[in-house]
Amino acid sequence: MIRPNAISACFNTKDPIYPPEIMGGVLQIPFGEILIRTHSDSPHRKQELFRVAKHQWIYYQDDDCIAPIKQLLERAEPDKLTCAMKPGHLTAYARTPIALIGWGGIFPKRFIEVLDLYRTRYGEDFLYKRETERIMTYLLGVEKQVRLDLPIVDLPSAWAADRLWRQPGHNDYIPQVEQRCQEILTSVR
Repeated sequence: MIRPNAISACFNTKDPIYPPEIMGGVLQIPFGEILIRTHSDSPHRKQELFRVAKHQWIYYQDDDCIAPIKQLLERAEPDKLTCAMKPGHLTAYARTPIALIGWGGIFPKRFIEVLDLYRTRYGEDFLYKRETERIMTYLLGVEKQVRLDLPIVDLPSAWAADRLWRQPGHNDYIPQVEQRCQEILTSVR
């Protein structure tokens, strides 16, 4: 188990405050640092928190669920991205290196360096700003991931019309992420 005091917990929300129903559980964990960005204009802003985090491991979750933090801590592996995913998403993403960390993920801070490969080639374009999570996990590869079916409790905000997954064409970006990431990986081999 990775000691919580060696983890920077990072939270990103467009709202003026981070949801108290999430923070109540977070504050029960003795994280070494808690970084919160409010009034965020983009999902990719979480990467900025990851960059300034002072600890060698990162914990992240979205602002619309109660994530299984304790179970993730118990099962986190030091050199892997360990994340909770819902059963349907485990099945849907089984054949791709893309994983999701929004329901709770713990990973070494150095893993964010793979995004430099994308930014060097494409900059911080629309796809990057929308899909950093998918890009990062694809570039890491499945061998660096542990995907777990753990209990996740959605908050009512998870169903709001402005959620990323509710936007038209949400899954239509996956082929473009996969194509670009595969081209990047091919060029660095």
